[in-house]
Order: sequence, then C-alpha cells, then structure tokens
Amino acid sequence: MVLFFFPHAGGSAKSYSSFKRFLPKDLTVVPMELSGRFTRSAEPLIDNVPDCVADLIEKHSEYITGEYALFGHSMGTVLVTEFIRQIKAKGLPQPCHIFLSGKNPPDEDVHCFENILEATDEEIVDYFSANSLSSNAPVPDEELMRTLNRILCTDVRMAERYSASPEEVKFPCDVTVLYGTEDVLMQSVDMNSWSRFTDGSCKTYPFSGGHFFFQQHKEEICGIIKEKLHI
Repeated sequence: MVLFFFPHAGGSAKSYSSFKRFLPKDLTVVPMELSGRFTRSAEPLIDNVPDCVADLIEKHSEYITGEYALFGHSMGTVLVTEFIRQIKAKGLPQPCHIFLSGKNPPDEDVHCFENILEATDEEIVDYFSANSLSSNAPVPDEELMRTLNRILCTDVRMAERYSASPEEVKFPCDVTVLYGTEDVLMQSVDMNSWSRFTDGSCKTYPFSGGHFFFQQHKEEICGIIKEKLHI
C-alpha cells in the first residue's frame, strides 16, 4: 500500500514527514514535492495545477501501479482533484481511498481574494500571515524569505484559479474529510459537500484548531488513516 501526501500552498513535502512515526512501517509514504519547490528548487517553478500534477504523475509513475491512497491538505485537495482527473484520462489505476483536509470543494465560490489576479505578493503574504494560513516562519535570511514567499504566492494563485465540478471529476472511492473548527477558511463552508464528488461514502471529521490543525492531531489522524485503509 502506498500513501501519497500532497502539500498545502507554500508547503514542502517534508511537512508530512512526522506522520511516518504514527503509520505502519510497511506503508510506503510518498510526499509529493512540486517542481521548483524546496528539494526540487533547481527545477522550473510550475505555476498552474494541471502541469504540476502532470509532472507529479510522471515523476511517481512507479507507485501508481498497485493499491494506493491520496491525502491532500488545503491546496493539496486541489492537486488531488486534478490528479484523479488526469489518471482517469490516462487509464491508470485508481486510488482505494482519498483523504481531503482543510479546503472547500473546487466548484464552490469560496476564495481568499475577490480577484486573485489583482492581488499583489505583499497582499497575499500579509493575508496568509495575519490568518495563520502559512507554515512559513520568518527567517533572518532575506533571500530565503523572498523565495519562500514567491513559492507561497505562486501556489495560492494557482489554487485560487482552479475549478472542477463533480460532473468533470468523480472520485472512484470512499472519501474522508478533515478540518479545523477554528480555521478562518472553514467558517462559511460545509465540508460535507465533498460528498458530491463521490458515489462512495464521505465521512467528515472536525478537529479543534486552525488551518494547520493536523499538527496537533497527527496521531489521531493517522489512526483514522489506518482504520480507513485497513492497515
């Protein structure tokens, strides 16, 4: 069994590395790093969801062969949705379970900015910092901070622009939805609406905490993962 982790906006694949200690050793955990980010910083910075996902599928094709599941937080739910669209189009094996965390479905008009194309980098960074939506802690290295902010703004813009309906993308399996009850992005969202994207079951789990609630609840969330994957 393989479990793919898809990152949040501005996040690295390493964001999920600490999950491993709460998961079985025989589960292959594959954190997805987007091109141009962090460990792949020498590669082109792709700025749209379809191309990012096409690149991930090509890079990790060896794992998309047997039984696998997907976990996406925030922007990661957008990447998961596009991943399903593309693997279906390519006739590749489908996942056995999908975990979606911290974001509304991609057909709902819930956005951080009224017009993301008009938002400046400074406005994006300020908004995410003020609302505890960024995992980027301030660092003394100004050049590194500029790089982290550039990645964040690129990710936010491409996630905000993405849209997909249940008619365009239907998940082939059961879905588990997770969110933080104090997350500012969740206050006007019914996370049960993800059920529209699957003909399978859709179970929703609220947790105390904000956008990065999973940092406080890793062991409990990994327990849910193990239960759903029967491992």
